[in-house]
Amino acid sequence: MVKNVGGYEKFKSELLAKPEVSKEYEALKPQFDLIRQYIALRNKKNISQAELAKRIGSRQTAISRLEGGYPNTTIGTWQKIAEALDAELVITFQPKKCVKT
Repeated sequence: MVKNVGGYEKFKSELLAKPEVSKEYEALKPQFDLIRQYIALRNKKNISQAELAKRIGSRQTAISRLEGGYPNTTIGTWQKIAEALDAELVITFQPKKCVKT
């Protein structure tokens, strides 16, 4: 079996070299960072999508969509999820990082 060493990373770096792709990637980063944090916490607590859905009064399919990056998850839903996972949802505004050119 031949492994494609570095194939994904190479592909990703080639895509991100394109300004329009890089801009969109950065715009979506906060959303996907939040989703990654939430999934890690859910897994750490050993809670299934179905169990989480039950705890927040939703359906497993809605949790699956959320984890797939569904873009219209409300702050209220994130608050319910945080409560169900015995966590605190913290939202902050931070200054943008300056990029020197």
